[in-house]
Amino acid sequence: MRKLLLLLTILISVSASAQDFKILFLNTETIRIGGKNLKKGDYFNQSDKIQWSNDEQAMRVLSLSDKKQFILVSNDFKERELKSAKDFMVKTHHLSTRGIGSLSTVARKLGETIYVIDTTVVVVNYLPDASEYFFVTFDGSRRTLDCKDGNLVLTPDIWAKNEPVNVCLLFHNADGIEEMVSESIQIVPLPEKISKTKKKKK
Repeated sequence: MRKLLLLLTILISVSASAQDFKILFLNTETIRIGGKNLKKGDYFNQSDKIQWSNDEQAMRVLSLSDKKQFILVSNDFKERELKSAKDFMVKTHHLSTRGIGSLSTVARKLGETIYVIDTTVVVVNYLPDASEYFFVTFDGSRRTLDCKDGNLVLTPDIWAKNEPVNVCLLFHNADGIEEMVSESIQIVPLPEKISKTKKKKK
């Protein structure tokens, strides 16, 4: 009996450790990953193939290894010819957690386009001092962004319209000097709920 219980414990432990990501937010009811229909709250492995149903389908996931969050978007996967979350991590260099980074590193990690759904966390691996902060400017507006544990936090109230907008990202340093991080980033808000059967763009 003890051997059986030990075996079951080992199997459960191995099964649990095989899961790499948890789905925190999904803008369709389900998504096909690893041959299974998953929903918000489900887990999947980083090497599982993701089968997207349309270009706007997106999900926010939590990495169980380092507790960081990532946005995975159908159209982004298609343009980069990615198949799995592992492909995404390797291509965007999000697996690296060494050091606090630099502003040039932040710009590279952000790239030219950021997809956002509900509250979106963007991993930049940069840790500002207490008096330092990031902010964006667009359409004559200026909005300060939270940066927690090396992650930029984008909240829905920042964007007045649910349409793409080009922003400049700047950094206010400890000496009061404002440095340009990126002169042109396109923020692309994604619908929080869409029909899974919506046709893909050709």
